[in-house]
Amino acid sequence: MLTFLCILWFTVVIRLCFSLCLHDAVQRDTQVVSPPDAFTHTRRIVSRATTWAPHLPVRVTPWYLPGESALLTPPQVSQLQTAIKEVTEIISSMLSVRRWEGPLLLNRNMNRYCRSVWGDPSLPNYKRCGSQDSSYYGERCLDVLIPESHLYGYEVWSMNGTEPILQIPDGTGVADTDFLLYVRVAQTKKCALQPVVIAYASYCQLEHTGRPIAGVIVFCPKRLREGVYQHHHIVQVSLHEILHALGFSSSLFEKWIDCSFSEYGDVCSSRSRVTNTDENGQFRIYTPTVMQRMGEHLGVGSTGAPLENQEKSASSHWESRIMQGSIMTASINPPHLTFLDPITLAAFQDMGWYKVNSSISHQLVWGRGAGNSFGLPFTCHKPSDFFCENKSSDIGCHHLHLDKGNCSTDTFLDGCYIYKPLAHGGECWLEKDNAGSEEIYHLQSRCFYSNLTQFSEAVKQEKVKGRCYLHRCLGPNTFQVKVQGSEWTDCPAGEWIHMPGFDGVLLCPDGRLCLGLEKPPLPPSTSATTLTSSIYKPATHRDIRVQVTLMDGFKWTSEMKTILMDEILGIIAHHAGVQRCLLHVSSVANSDLTFTITPEEPSKCPPPASQTPLHELLMNLTDPITYESPQFSYVIIRLLESDSYHYLMNQAALIGGCTCGLLCVLLIISLIWCRQKLRNMQVRDIYNVDDKNIQEDHVAAAV
Repeated sequence: MLTFLCILWFTVVIRLCFSLCLHDAVQRDTQVVSPPDAFTHTRRIVSRATTWAPHLPVRVTPWYLPGESALLTPPQVSQLQTAIKEVTEIISSMLSVRRWEGPLLLNRNMNRYCRSVWGDPSLPNYKRCGSQDSSYYGERCLDVLIPESHLYGYEVWSMNGTEPILQIPDGTGVADTDFLLYVRVAQTKKCALQPVVIAYASYCQLEHTGRPIAGVIVFCPKRLREGVYQHHHIVQVSLHEILHALGFSSSLFEKWIDCSFSEYGDVCSSRSRVTNTDENGQFRIYTPTVMQRMGEHLGVGSTGAPLENQEKSASSHWESRIMQGSIMTASINPPHLTFLDPITLAAFQDMGWYKVNSSISHQLVWGRGAGNSFGLPFTCHKPSDFFCENKSSDIGCHHLHLDKGNCSTDTFLDGCYIYKPLAHGGECWLEKDNAGSEEIYHLQSRCFYSNLTQFSEAVKQEKVKGRCYLHRCLGPNTFQVKVQGSEWTDCPAGEWIHMPGFDGVLLCPDGRLCLGLEKPPLPPSTSATTLTSSIYKPATHRDIRVQVTLMDGFKWTSEMKTILMDEILGIIAHHAGVQRCLLHVSSVANSDLTFTITPEEPSKCPPPASQTPLHELLMNLTDPITYESPQFSYVIIRLLESDSYHYLMNQAALIGGCTCGLLCVLLIISLIWCRQKLRNMQVRDIYNVDDKNIQEDHVAAAV
């Protein structure tokens, strides 16, 4: 019976959330070491080291333990290292610190290596170690033995001696590091007892102002193995856990410092109190930036940000009832529904150790503008745009409308019910066949409440529930909707509408779609290398998508991306009959093949000879531009309106990688070649226009 209950519990939990965080429990088991002159808890002014450089991006250095990879295959180890690298890049773009001079060295705990200390104030070696503890075998960070090369040395002294009787020298340290992260893969007791836990982390060393400088992250191996590994999930959980180790921890609240009154940040004071309870007994963080951002989010004056109240003390997580979607709630939801939010960034700003790049945050939708009483246990049971009634068994919509959802609760919601995404098959944005229904699953589909049907006699039997339909944005909170077999129809936010040819009604969400706040779902993987870019024009023009497909894969670098994009812009400009300088690459992403392109102002470049707007000149290129690049093999360029772009992307996801893909490619080649025979556009006519003996090449297309 007990086994059955355990299995049932596990099944329920795994459906309610993707992963749980154990940081508070783990941190309590971690012994933390500070330098001898560490920050104290009294209200005094503390001076930072005057030799530190100005704030620069924080350098998180992963240290992979020898032998820890035994539980994983070499490809699995490589996958994990790639995920950790991605996380450290996110953190580096988010936080800046005053960097160390020289390599980072960690401190030793005197109580561990020293058996006795000279305690007579009259002795010359007062407070120095008098005898070594024979059982001392080094320092640990959680369960990790820290390499001796990462540690300061230590000395043992006689009562009156002028030289130490034992001297262990300093290690070499770790260069170019502001935070040292030990990465461990192990099937620990915590992994065995909590099957939904992917990883957990803690900090173990502080510098003299209280900032963590070393920590450990432990990965449970189950989620890192073939058939189970999901890169975006591992990145998300790793980011959550490392943010704990960097400072978002209840055990560090008393060490946060205030540098707001120092012009250069060299002198800071300790904060009197970071957390307190409100009139409802809810623990909250009350620091200036956090209160400002929380008030802006709820549409009220300055107010504290709520912490999870599962225990009788402040938690290291935001309250799930009020902060759904934040990266720092205790239950970690799927990546496309989770955000690095401005309130979390505000907390890092108020720690005093960091300067924060707030531009990388993503606005929360949950509870936006809902007021101070939002999400309280005695208000969440009322019907609202965010909470549902526990009697509801019908399929609804997750509040971001990317997924269908079930009305359910969990231990962190304190009896409140919300629409949680379905465990399987509820992703409106994930293309699949839904023959015989009016629903459409597509990258641009969202969840709508409706009871649409083409059979009038069935209307009364049809319940209003969450269904997947196409949408396209026309402006802020302004969009159209399309169901299977219908035309695009205006969908005024907040109104119920009828669709031509259908019985029933459809509700147009208000304040949910086309606000620039929703996080786009993760793109499906494809076998071909595909890059996309947007050409942004003045507001009077519609956006144009540029899709580029390459037959051969490359090991991409920023330089290669820049070369490719410059080549592509030259091809587009040539065929549109405009100056190359009218098109400009404004940014190149580091993690993928994504480019942002903007037209230059006419004052910086001769305008097109034609009076036709640049947008129309480009959109006249309705057929794919295909050419053989000197460096990148065969290339196809398509200039698309956004709907066509998403259609082709999903076709690529369906076809790419199949064993029959080559036959499909050859068929598409033939069709394109026939249509393009008179307009076959090759890069050779640009690079060598005098070559009259060039034969037409077969054009390869990858989808």
